[in-house]
Amino acid sequence: MNDDDVAEAWRPATPLSRLRELGAQAPGPARIVASRIGLPAELAEEVAVRALAGGPEWFGVLRSLAAHPATSVERLAELAAHPEESVRRVAAVHRATPKAAIKPLAQDSSAAVRRALAGREKLPRKAAALLVADASVEVRLTMARRIDARPDHLRALACDPDVRIRRVVAALGHAGDADLTDPDPGVRRTAVHRRAAPELTPWLAALAQDPDTQVRELIAQQHHNRTPAVLALLAADPEPCVRAAAAANAFTPVQQLTALAADPSMAVLVAISRNTTAPPEALARLIDTIARSFGDGAGSTAGQQQEEEVQRLVYGALEHPATPPESLRALHALDLWPYFHPGNAMDQPNWPPDLMVEFGLTYCASTVSGAAEQASFAAIDEARRTDAPGDVLAAMVRSPIYYLRRAVGNRHTPPQALAAFVRDPARADDTSHLDAVAKNPATPVEILLTWAEAGVRHYDMLKNPALPESVLAAISACPDTPYAAQARRLLEVRTLRAGTETPC
Repeated sequence: MNDDDVAEAWRPATPLSRLRELGAQAPGPARIVASRIGLPAELAEEVAVRALAGGPEWFGVLRSLAAHPATSVERLAELAAHPEESVRRVAAVHRATPKAAIKPLAQDSSAAVRRALAGREKLPRKAAALLVADASVEVRLTMARRIDARPDHLRALACDPDVRIRRVVAALGHAGDADLTDPDPGVRRTAVHRRAAPELTPWLAALAQDPDTQVRELIAQQHHNRTPAVLALLAADPEPCVRAAAAANAFTPVQQLTALAADPSMAVLVAISRNTTAPPEALARLIDTIARSFGDGAGSTAGQQQEEEVQRLVYGALEHPATPPESLRALHALDLWPYFHPGNAMDQPNWPPDLMVEFGLTYCASTVSGAAEQASFAAIDEARRTDAPGDVLAAMVRSPIYYLRRAVGNRHTPPQALAAFVRDPARADDTSHLDAVAKNPATPVEILLTWAEAGVRHYDMLKNPALPESVLAAISACPDTPYAAQARRLLEVRTLRAGTETPC
């Protein structure tokens, strides 16, 4: 073989007569001819005759022909029975190899040939049945990975001795329940991953005591577990990651959430602070834990990662809609800067009224301009010394100063002041403040219900820890809102807690 022959065999313009000569000349040019796109069937047959008559040096040509669309069915059947393993392996994959040749390939002495057959595009049922029970792990693994694998074959492979095969079957969901009790933790994790909560319900108690930490952590997560008794067990798990998953679960009982609020693990504490259904008593204990752990500056020498975790924890506690007012006062007294900002605090509903007034006046003092704003600022500053806190907050709601009107989000603002604000035509476009009203536990139910039925402010209302059940029901009944599922979940949490302990 020389370079000129090779170049000529590849060249698109080479005449058929010359290709015929090259195909009969030597294995090198013949293999290139046998690989050409658009190879005529007659020429493919001529090359096959020459290659079959040649020695081992022609096996590469036969492999090219075994993969080529131009090769005849009769020739493919012959190649499928060829003594050379690599030729049979290629013929096994060819979509035109006749069915009569497939069964012998399924019983071929070479595992490589059987594996190639197991991966072909169309596999006859009888051959598939043989390959599912093949002695080679790689053949059975290939069968398990087939996109058209039959359910009965996958069920047979669910108990395969090779763990890789069982993991594939578990991921495809055809293991029955065998994957939930599999000796391999990876199989059990896969099984839990792909199952919805109702499918796992009969297995929750057993899986909550699984020897594998990751399985228990998965079971503690909300989308897998809504059973309070099982969550109570997981909340006492020796592993922090499992307890953190239970702490983040909306359905974990109040008693366990409150106990977890004193957990030594930072991950657990952060999870409590971000659990939107955590009750006030759990938040109060969480802030006691923060005060003990960080109030004396104990975290000041911590590394950057620890500092970031403390920041997440404090922010979560500050922003949680159920943190009790006096707990917020205690947290604020720790002076945990830079975690606290008065502008952010004005958007939270639970701050004590005296602090809310102080934050508002402090935050906007440098921005007050014009006679009306200055007069309002001075009047509110004076009133806070003599008037009831609710009256001062009501005056802030009526103020021309934008930031003082953030008092509409505070639960100590009188409901009648909130109602007057909402019904004031001048506030119709004041979206930010109206959203704050939606989050306020003091907002009259008729206002919230009107918004819920109109399909507006669902996002903000669902942050309201005291949202009436009638409002939650109205949100859950709106088919065109993405918040219906969240409302149904909150109703379910309340129902569970009402049967066992205090409402959320």
